[in-house]
Amino acid sequence: MDGISAIVFPGGEDISPSLYYSPQPVETREGFSAERDISDFLLMSWCLEQDIPILALCRGMQLLAVVSGADMIQDLGLYMSSFGKEYGYEHRNEPETPGAYRDFASHDVKVTTEDSILFRLTGTDTIKDVPSWHHQAVRSVEGTRLAITGETDTAGERIIEAIERPDKTFVLGLQYHPEIAVVRGTDEASLVYFSAIVNMAVKTEE
Repeated sequence: MDGISAIVFPGGEDISPSLYYSPQPVETREGFSAERDISDFLLMSWCLEQDIPILALCRGMQLLAVVSGADMIQDLGLYMSSFGKEYGYEHRNEPETPGAYRDFASHDVKVTTEDSILFRLTGTDTIKDVPSWHHQAVRSVEGTRLAITGETDTAGERIIEAIERPDKTFVLGLQYHPEIAVVRGTDEASLVYFSAIVNMAVKTEE
């Protein structure tokens, strides 16, 4: 990390539930990388300890939650069925046939507090049509130093979409994929997240 003054944790495989604050048996078959889990867990822990600015996307946000001791949902479909509710795959499209192309889903995100990095960056109480691709999620941040700053409603259940560490200089986790919105040209305003982490890197170097 010599010379690195900010970091982006991107998306990727599931995080092993053996790393949860309260370890759980594996409930899904989507797989995970033990090497990456350990490497990312150690790196995230170190960055938080050193107050390195962090932008954490999708798996990155889940990693931030796990390292901070949050409670996790291993699979949204199983989670919804536990309430007797139908899950419409609002957070990751299902392929129409086995092996077919699976695209990002889209939904709105409600910004839950103006006293947040998320609101300062977006300036809105609703972020429209975020690209979404995940089947795991943060269930609760109770008892941690995390703050929930974005969420969405799915079949009457709150799904956490953004978390922050108010005790740190800049730590923002987003469950969605703003980089996809930028690449596809669907929301150029999503560049604001990346401009912010670059600016934090510059400030840290100064």
